[in-house]
Amino acid sequence: MKLPVLSAKEVLRTLERLGFEEVHRRGSHIKLKHADGRIIIIPYHTEVDRYTLRGALRDAGITEQDFLDNL
Repeated sequence: MKLPVLSAKEVLRTLERLGFEEVHRRGSHIKLKHADGRIIIIPYHTEVDRYTLRGALRDAGITEQDFLDNL
C-alpha cells in the first residue's frame, strides 16, 4: 500500500498517537522519542515525501499499516 503525501503536522499528530513525543527541534527537523527509547526525525515541511516518511518509519520500527491505522 502506498503511503499518502502528508503534511508534517499530520505526521506529528499520528506519531504522538503512537506514543512519540517531541524532544528537540532545530531548523526544519523535529526529533521525537518514544518511552521505550526509539527515536525518529521528521522534516517539518508542508509536504513530507512518502519515501522519506517510509524510511523514517522503518528506522523507528513502525509498520506502515500501524501508521495508517492511527492516521
